[in-house]
Amino acid sequence: MTRDLDDEQTLNEGALGALRESDDLVPTSEAEVERAEASLSPELELPEGLQSYRQREPGTGNVRSVRRQPRHLGAYAVAAALGALAAAAALSWLRPAAPTPVTSAGGELVKPSPSARLPAVPLVFQSRCERECCAGSACKAASEALRSCPSGIRCASCTPDNVAGGPYRLRIGTVIVSEAGQKLLPLTAPLELCVVASANDTICLPALSEPGGDSWRLLKAVSPLQDLLTGLTVELRKRGESTALASWKHPVSPTADIMCKGLAIQLSDGTETLGRLSAFVEPTHFVELSRAAAVPDLLQVLRRFDVNGVAPRVYETSSAGGSRFALVLGPLDKPDAEALRWQVLDHGLDANISHGLDFVGNPRPVQ
Repeated sequence: MTRDLDDEQTLNEGALGALRESDDLVPTSEAEVERAEASLSPELELPEGLQSYRQREPGTGNVRSVRRQPRHLGAYAVAAALGALAAAAALSWLRPAAPTPVTSAGGELVKPSPSARLPAVPLVFQSRCERECCAGSACKAASEALRSCPSGIRCASCTPDNVAGGPYRLRIGTVIVSEAGQKLLPLTAPLELCVVASANDTICLPALSEPGGDSWRLLKAVSPLQDLLTGLTVELRKRGESTALASWKHPVSPTADIMCKGLAIQLSDGTETLGRLSAFVEPTHFVELSRAAAVPDLLQVLRRFDVNGVAPRVYETSSAGGSRFALVLGPLDKPDAEALRWQVLDHGLDANISHGLDFVGNPRPVQ
């Protein structure tokens, strides 16, 4: 152990001597300072701040004054450069290593977390089957005669709302000519069936079935409840004429029996029945959730809702552009439609109530 210490001391002394001979050590004694100054060139000048230095008076201290030689500015530049290099080396040694770059290798194995979906807006329709009903295929309280409805209605109220109810739409069938009508009517002339729902509103359509035509026509107008209660008039006319060949007029109240079985209309000339047809009174309130130019856009909108108790449908319309298709709930009675619409509005979304007058053809079920 002693021999190792002696060898280490000898090595240190040798290294120290070598550094002194190459002037790589900072002078720390008076002799070293004098020897360093003696090696400087006499042409060197002191910096301006040191030229006014004066030797201290004898006896003022135990520090021996050293003879100063003027230094050249280049020596200080060299010293500053060496100092900057040393500082840069120390900073480089102390600076932490740069982090290893992370690549996307294997990124395809990590599935991105799905974005949080907003909760679906609940739309709950409490149908009349769950409240009070007297007719319809889903009405448990319906009598046997009103359980299977030709109109297709599922639930009909026992008592019509003659104050806030309506309006309604009429679905009209084609005329079946009676034996008397075969004799008395000008069947070779084009005949029209004209529905007079009010004093100033008359809608006419072909009276007889046409090849390839629909036997049931939904009128492009609504009938206010008060007009129906006053009396619905149906007339058989020659096309382009206002004189009725036969007619039927009767007050209509949307009772459970009428909403289920419809109207049995007998056209008479005052003495004989010349023709017969059927008509249905239908609710006509639709809650429109959205309109769009394409069906997929509406199906995307539907995902925002959780609909229960009523089937959403998509109708094609006669409108163009962004209103070509409509996502709706219905048709419903007015109070039911209003209740559903308010459920949508309460969640900060928009919904409208329409009568579906621009709907074309049969709807597309979406659930």
